[in-house]
Amino acid sequence: MAEQPQPPAAPEPAPKADTVTLSADEHQRLLEQAGKGEQYIRQLADLENTKKRFQREKDEFVRYASDTVVRQLLPIVDSLSQALVAVDKQSNPDAIIKGVHLIYRQLLGVLEKEGVKRIATVGERFDPSRHDAVGQVDATDKQADGTVAEEVQVGYTMHDKVLRPAMVRVAKKAADSTQQTAHKPIS
Repeated sequence: MAEQPQPPAAPEPAPKADTVTLSADEHQRLLEQAGKGEQYIRQLADLENTKKRFQREKDEFVRYASDTVVRQLLPIVDSLSQALVAVDKQSNPDAIIKGVHLIYRQLLGVLEKEGVKRIATVGERFDPSRHDAVGQVDATDKQADGTVAEEVQVGYTMHDKVLRPAMVRVAKKAADSTQQTAHKPIS
């Protein structure tokens, strides 16, 4: 019998374009990198959770930061309430006046504990960072030009930060004798 021609052997299939052949070392290296990626994602999630926790704690701190001061003010509110009862009963006016002075001192004590202080004014050199000039007055013989002559409203600092500048009138030497000595607004 005659030999029949055999069909040609099928060629080995060519690797698909999306298939990659890796050595064992390359395969291990890629697995380690994938693990590092997962670890990175976990650490990123932990960081986000920590940020959220810190924000919640900060919000809570801000919400209750004044708790201490408010607790110190409650006895003063009680004292004012008692003073109002005395006024309504038309009690002894001298006792009411003494009570109001006591309440004022209590309030100043609470503010002082929190680092609040009055800004020095009369006789001090005018300082625009601490004083707000609302007018000028003619300087007397005892007053230097540019010093605070009058305090219109008390100013306060808290831990050396100005909460409210003091409203003042500043002494100014008269340029000539025809100037008025009345309070003159600053233009």
